[in-house]
Amino acid sequence: MTPLYYYMEVPMRFLKEMYVGEGIKNKQKVMWKLKHGAGMVDIYVISISNGRDQLDCTKCSYFKQKAIRDNVGVIVGLAKGYSEAQKLMISMIEESLRETGSANVKEYLLNSKQ
Repeated sequence: MTPLYYYMEVPMRFLKEMYVGEGIKNKQKVMWKLKHGAGMVDIYVISISNGRDQLDCTKCSYFKQKAIRDNVGVIVGLAKGYSEAQKLMISMIEESLRETGSANVKEYLLNSKQ
């Protein structure tokens, strides 16, 4: 018998003050496509890591898989292209250092931006 939690859907969570790269023209459309597993070319999702790492950077095409959509941490940023995603992550780290004096981006984003 399959456990009940196997059938429960976990809603995809987005940071209220999400970081969005300059290449993203319509943030709401990208968010909708992510939730519904629609494919997008060259879009990267920055999320809070569920493991020991601070942030995860995942290519949007992986979100076509329901298991990835259900297990992603809080989404904190969207970028067009890997280099833009790297720049966004650097700006998050710099902001965390400036505001808290610590490089613990995970704690900073979850406590101050929710």
